[in-house]
Amino acid sequence: MNTKKSRRSNFQITLTLLYLISFAFLVYFIITGSNFYLTSLMERPHHPGYRSLRPAGIIGHGFGVVGSLMMLFMLLYSVRKRTKIFKNFGFLSGWLNLHIYFGIIGPLLIVLHSTFKVHGLIAVSFWSMVAVALSGILGRYLYTQIPRTISGKELSLGELNKLDDEITDYIHSRYQLDAQNMSKFVEIVKQPARTNKGALSLLLGIIFSDIFRPFRYYQVKRKISKQYRFSKKVVRQIAKSLLRKELLERRINQWSTIHQLFHYWHVIHKPFAIIMYIIMLIHILVAVYVGYIWIL
Repeated sequence: MNTKKSRRSNFQITLTLLYLISFAFLVYFIITGSNFYLTSLMERPHHPGYRSLRPAGIIGHGFGVVGSLMMLFMLLYSVRKRTKIFKNFGFLSGWLNLHIYFGIIGPLLIVLHSTFKVHGLIAVSFWSMVAVALSGILGRYLYTQIPRTISGKELSLGELNKLDDEITDYIHSRYQLDAQNMSKFVEIVKQPARTNKGALSLLLGIIFSDIFRPFRYYQVKRKISKQYRFSKKVVRQIAKSLLRKELLERRINQWSTIHQLFHYWHVIHKPFAIIMYIIMLIHILVAVYVGYIWIL
């Protein structure tokens, strides 16, 4: 188990470094090429950076090639998820994080390749790519709302209820609480039930709840401190345990709705992805046919 945690930790560090290097690279070229990108299309051929930064230039074309490869690499997550080819290669959650990395950096490189100007059929692919990237952020958020094991396997409703009981037993035994005091602790973090249970309302409620969770933590600590004479360290531990229990119970109560939202997300996300890849393939084939093969 420690080896698995160590591998996940090393992977996260490596991925963080990749993000930092990639964003530094993007910022550098945006700043150094800003004068060209802000120049009108009619005036660009006279700009000193035109031959290298234009979509067919050595740098601009390179953005397109690397960005397109990243968009293709995104498909490896689906291969890992749905086949047994890479079953023993890393955690599914790690593949998802790589999928997201390619889904963020790839489109940004494509934006530089386009020099912030898109027209005609390519505009359809470009905006489909933007829709895929933005919906991907929402999809990642919904993914985090479904509790999973360290390897990325989704927990069943029964496993979630068992985990909730374990947290309750831990709080009860760790702090020697009777049933009455345990009920009082639960009341501290209990929030009023929502009357509007529509999918959109639920999603917004979850988002706001997660945003204000740090404030809830301080609020719960203050309530415990007023009612009980525990040390500050114990108050922090109890507050964290109670909020963890609250979050788990929220996910248990919303389990079916979250899965429904995730299904709707797939229905929206996939068509944009298919359109994006089809037009991207046509664009690449046309570019190769007319002789734009970069440095090859």
